[in-house]
Amino acid sequence: MSDGAPHPTTTTPDPRRRSLVAGAALLAGLAPLQGLRAAEPLEPDEEALFMNGTARPTADGRLEVDIHAWIFEREHRWGLDSALARYLGLSLRKLSPAARLRFSQRTALFHAESEEDKVIDVVFDGSPTRITMPASGKDGRSNLRIVIDAPRDTREWVRYHGVTGPGELLHRFRGEALVVPEEGVSVISDIDDTIKRTQVRDRREMLLNTFARRFEAAPRMADWYRALAQAPGTRFHYLSSSPIQLYPALSDFIRSAGFPAGSMHLRESTTWRTLIPGDEDSRAHKLGTIERLLAEFPQRRFVLVGDSGEADPEIYAHVFRAHQARIDSIVIRDVTGEGRTSERYRATFDGIEPVRWHLVMPDTTAWPAQALN
Repeated sequence: MSDGAPHPTTTTPDPRRRSLVAGAALLAGLAPLQGLRAAEPLEPDEEALFMNGTARPTADGRLEVDIHAWIFEREHRWGLDSALARYLGLSLRKLSPAARLRFSQRTALFHAESEEDKVIDVVFDGSPTRITMPASGKDGRSNLRIVIDAPRDTREWVRYHGVTGPGELLHRFRGEALVVPEEGVSVISDIDDTIKRTQVRDRREMLLNTFARRFEAAPRMADWYRALAQAPGTRFHYLSSSPIQLYPALSDFIRSAGFPAGSMHLRESTTWRTLIPGDEDSRAHKLGTIERLLAEFPQRRFVLVGDSGEADPEIYAHVFRAHQARIDSIVIRDVTGEGRTSERYRATFDGIEPVRWHLVMPDTTAWPAQALN
């Protein structure tokens, strides 16, 4: 019997709408979980490789430090060395046992898997400063520029190490940043065929010299660089199109061959296909790095050292024309034997004063004294 009041009607929810609402709620709930996953520390089988960067004094007496890290996990599956050797066109069976061991050691990081969304803290030696690096990207890279109080006893280097948990110091993940004074001379040096014999123009020899043979220093170059290093405020920046996976081997070579220590600027390479760069990739990497160093240290003068085996003369001439007041000189190790009067050099250095660019022949016994004048 009706009481005269309206009765509420009962409706059945649309199952499609219910699904959409539930899906939206689920996505909203996942968002913070994704943020949490981005803050995961390194697992015990993951590593961090810090590359030598730069640090510059600030006006208030502190240091601005540039830190570059690659976070990865090594891959140990059987047959990886043989697969990479076949890809490069090399036969491991034809190599000596020592050469096979070197190949395995130098190519180990080409098998590594970059780790995404990983974080690592950095503690500076001689300082209580502890900072957290940004979460690594898909390429495993994490970069940070930070201003810190200068650690005590800091002269040419700021040293630091990775920390993955409270009190857990991972000393094998050590890093360094070269302190570059506001004024002075910076020597930007290529590596392959400039300070190290590589034979880039011969693919097979290049691969063997890079992966299987002992690294061989270019004659007299270490002596010349050490002499240049005696001038106060001189710093070295090693620039190469070699991939970052070769960083441990190349940094060991620079140290053992007696070259002055310096910052290292290698090329990104995440697949075997980019192991050997194309001409444009190499040019873009070198030009970009040089321009960045010029911008970061606006009051310093620069000497550019390279070789004639690739495009160093053309790259350096381009930089010189854009920054004539900043470039003291260009020095080219002439591994192609073209000579100063060749059509290549006449065209490349057209309009540049002859006293501003120099050729060093492989059998030359003296560094061009006017190169730093």
